[in-house]
Amino acid sequence: MSRTKTQPLRVGIAGAARGAGFVAGLRSVADEALLHAVYDPDRDARKRFAAEHGVEVECESYAHLLDHADLVVVSSPQHHHVPQAVAALDAGIHVLSEVPAAVSLEQAYDLLAACRRSSARYMLAENYCYIRSNLVVREMARRGVFGELYYGEGEYLHELKGLSRHADGRPTWRYYWQHGRAGHPYPTHSLGPLLQWFGDRVTAVSCVGTGRHTAPEFELDDTVLLLCRTSRGALLRIRYDTLSNRPHLMDYYSVQGTEGGYEAARAAGEQPRVHVQGRSPAGSWEPLDTYAEEFLPDRYRQPPPGAVGHWGADAWPIVEFVKAVQGGTDVPVDIYAALEMSLPGVVSERSYAENGAWLHVPDPRMMTAGIGTEPGREAPLA
Repeated sequence: MSRTKTQPLRVGIAGAARGAGFVAGLRSVADEALLHAVYDPDRDARKRFAAEHGVEVECESYAHLLDHADLVVVSSPQHHHVPQAVAALDAGIHVLSEVPAAVSLEQAYDLLAACRRSSARYMLAENYCYIRSNLVVREMARRGVFGELYYGEGEYLHELKGLSRHADGRPTWRYYWQHGRAGHPYPTHSLGPLLQWFGDRVTAVSCVGTGRHTAPEFELDDTVLLLCRTSRGALLRIRYDTLSNRPHLMDYYSVQGTEGGYEAARAAGEQPRVHVQGRSPAGSWEPLDTYAEEFLPDRYRQPPPGAVGHWGADAWPIVEFVKAVQGGTDVPVDIYAALEMSLPGVVSERSYAENGAWLHVPDPRMMTAGIGTEPGREAPLA
């Protein structure tokens, strides 16, 4: 759908619970986008959302939502992300999708084909890329402060057993789609920042787990380790655990390069730290904040008012997407980056089933979805 920059985009949100995290960001770009409609299959949930956030249109179906939106935020359960994104893109409606981008290789092909044939824009809302400390490290990595990066770690340890069932005991979507799958079903929070720092993509993965001890009713192991080899030979270690009885550690990262490294805080009272060869005291760490003034980009210094979710990071994806759509600029996490963050998790399930075998991860830029076979009818690649 074509609109001039002077017209605010009508924004529709699919999924009331997760969609609330985008409201603060939308309010900060109110001259460019307006929260206009909400859809949730739970009637009470959508009514509460509409009342709390002043939403004009409550929709009883996703198709109804598309009738009232120029841009949709797909914040529904993860297995719905691709079908809902494809429907919007085919209608010429821009899509900001929650994570992960896809839950299967088939879905990845469908989504890529839709992006290639649509005039609308797509972006993955990977909010962990916008955590303040991650933004500082990203800029340091891009400027070569750590030298050549060759090793990185990401850990998402977030006990979620209680979200697997409704109050009456019925399974929720998480029971099946996050805890009912062996492998790594939710990789983008860990991989997203790392891939931005490394400027690289994963070419092969090996996935193993500890077995099921804490909650053996689920298919997911208590702890899953995903090893990733990148196109330039770096090694990434991703740890995932949503079942073990332990405090949360949802945002741990470390990175090592030829000229220094970074380690996030692991416990309360600690702070992120860096060592830069020739700049830090010999053999010593420094607080990351020592480098924030120099390396934190100006536009991220003050989160939008009311942005509190995930350390203030939740607001940035919708802000950046709206500005890219209205300004005609590149989106920060496009379809290719979205699949690069998501496909290692898809492939991890087969690796796990094959006892940790190293398996190839497709390059989304080489996937033929939507290319076509008839001369003169190929979809554009950009």
